[in-house]
Amino acid sequence: MHQVFVSIGSNINPKENIKIAMGFLDKLFDCIYSKLYETNAEGFEGNNFINCVAGFKTNLLATELRKHLKHIELKMGRTQDQKGMSNRVIDLDIILYGDHIFEEDDFDIPSKDIEDYLFVLEPLAEIAGELLHPVSKIPFSELLKQLKAD
Repeated sequence: MHQVFVSIGSNINPKENIKIAMGFLDKLFDCIYSKLYETNAEGFEGNNFINCVAGFKTNLLATELRKHLKHIELKMGRTQDQKGMSNRVIDLDIILYGDHIFEEDDFDIPSKDIEDYLFVLEPLAEIAGELLHPVSKIPFSELLKQLKAD
């Protein structure tokens, strides 16, 4: 079993869509969730985002899990134009997959977003603050203190 963490975000009917996404995840996994965090849209003009992080264990390979998450996004109405810095119905991204470290074209584990964005790190630190970042070996709670200090 792999301990996995997935970031969840939306800025289109965000509270409703995050609740729906949680329902999909709860049907597949025994999840724990951070509280909801509201942040400004970054990199573009848009409605505020609501973000949180889900944690669960799975035997799925990371690539299989990613397919499940993309399927949920499609079911919820996410379209091809909802990429990058744009409004989105839902965004489900694997940010940690156990202690695994790998990079593909558009898929890196651990996600670089952990160290770059408070809206990813803060909810992660809330539910997994004592865990160590697989690369830096620094607890997520400590990384959060560092990011907030910058």
